[in-house]
Amino acid sequence: MEKKTVSDAIRMNLSDPDTIVAAGELVNMRFMQGSSLSLRAAKLFCLLIQEAGIEVTEDKQHSVPYSIINETFHKSRDELVSAIEELHSTSISVRVVEDGRKPYTKSGPILCDVEREDEDAIGAEIRFEFSPTLRRVIANSTHWAAVSRKAVLAFESKYSLRLYLFLSLRAGLRKTSETFTIDDLRDVFGIAPDKLTRWADLRRFAIEPAIAEINHLAGFSSTYEPIKRGRRVNAVKLNWGIKAHDQRIEALKELERSRTGRTARRQENTETIAEQRRAISEALASMTQPHLNPVSN
Repeated sequence: MEKKTVSDAIRMNLSDPDTIVAAGELVNMRFMQGSSLSLRAAKLFCLLIQEAGIEVTEDKQHSVPYSIINETFHKSRDELVSAIEELHSTSISVRVVEDGRKPYTKSGPILCDVEREDEDAIGAEIRFEFSPTLRRVIANSTHWAAVSRKAVLAFESKYSLRLYLFLSLRAGLRKTSETFTIDDLRDVFGIAPDKLTRWADLRRFAIEPAIAEINHLAGFSSTYEPIKRGRRVNAVKLNWGIKAHDQRIEALKELERSRTGRTARRQENTETIAEQRRAISEALASMTQPHLNPVSN
């Protein structure tokens, strides 16, 4: 059976305004500077991919009104301009595997050309072109994920968004876990070499907040397990799986709620999950305990 391409996936989801189709190679892309996009630039990138639609792989100029971006992006003009400039100046490195060719790495910018009309003008718009590198990767991709626009815009941490996109490629597969070295996990999160170098900081500021947000907002859930060699954590096992129907409904409801109070609701959700896991662990432990028969006189 012929594999579906990203273009096929975009066509299948054209009627769903909440679906953004992300090529797997872009989800797994690495940044030449060793870091990753800021949260606002990463969100804008997803929106521009969606706005381009089925023409995303074409060598053409796309346009989108400021009003459409502001309606969903809720950023000031300066923040929006900063995010656009970041996409224009950021170079990426993507591993490409094509039939009949040896695997290779392709590098280039995200956007190769940007035009911005004065925002005060009536009907002002942004015109942009994706780079040949980006278009080539998307056109040849048969590895993709359909992600929620509402979820993308709701995440409050760039690490959460990176992990959400990464796990979206894997959530529907039979494989439900993978072990990463610390360096590989840092690449997944897009962490700069000089940031979060201590395990305690990596766990506190990247892993745990990202997993908490995913468990609150996504249609799948995730956990992690540190793996030690001696006293040092040298790897992490990530686990994931599709949520039960009622949990997916609750995540959808949360995406419709106001951002106000979301942090408190997420904390409550995290505590509930922890309590459920403790209860399951205790139940399993009791099942493995030997049962003593009462001594009769």
